[in-house]
Amino acid sequence: MNNTLKTSLVLCDLDHLLLGTDGNLPQVLRDVMQLFNSRGGRLTVFSQRSPKAVRTILGSVRLAAPALVCGGTLAYQFATGTGQPLCSFAGREEAVLQKLPSAVGLGIALQMTDGSTRVLRMSEALEAHLRQEWSSAADVRGEDVLRILLYQDKKQMPLVPLLDKALGEAADSLLAERVAPDLLVLTPGAVSGTAMFNAVCPPVGCAAEELTVVANCTQMLELMRLAGHSVVPADAAAELRLAAAQTTLTDHDTGAAAEYLYNLVRGAEATA
Repeated sequence: MNNTLKTSLVLCDLDHLLLGTDGNLPQVLRDVMQLFNSRGGRLTVFSQRSPKAVRTILGSVRLAAPALVCGGTLAYQFATGTGQPLCSFAGREEAVLQKLPSAVGLGIALQMTDGSTRVLRMSEALEAHLRQEWSSAADVRGEDVLRILLYQDKKQMPLVPLLDKALGEAADSLLAERVAPDLLVLTPGAVSGTAMFNAVCPPVGCAAEELTVVANCTQMLELMRLAGHSVVPADAAAELRLAAAQTTLTDHDTGAAAEYLYNLVRGAEATA
């Protein structure tokens, strides 16, 4: 086992760097990740997806630290099947959860602190995204909810005005992020980079200078600034490129993650 790789931890953006256009992990990336692990490398991921969806995608690929799932609102340890919520809608049942809008073509799901997903209203877009992951919701408590997922069938739906009308002043206290053309995510507030770092690194004895963040979404920006090293693909947004210590030669969909991980293995073996 190579000591150079063993003393660091790589936190990689799963959704925007590791997945193909079909939403699956390409075989070449799976092979590189397995090679990285076999040489002593430590790897974990950041994803918008639920723990169940991430586990299905990764298959036999082993993670060496808690993964940041549900958009960084839940640190999930797959080895033990346990999660650490980093936010919740505690105390906002009446102000938010019971006043969510109802409209044709608008699907609403809740990502829960136990890693499950519950559906409040179904739509074609929501069904396509969640497939068999969803279940019915009943007696939802705010402290059990991490995020509210709003899927819209029609892009021109006036979703923000619809939320303002349904929630009133409560809408002003929520963080709304557009993470896909048909998906708006509501959280009770932003989860800080420090909170995410503390949930992932100290449990596995990793200091800030030993963390490398490989990112392609702005939700990981604070983590990039906290880490000892940060990497983005050649086609990353300008904000990410300015914050990163390193930019890969390849774009996010042409092998940026594989390029970085493979170069780590080659570099470690060259100095062994």
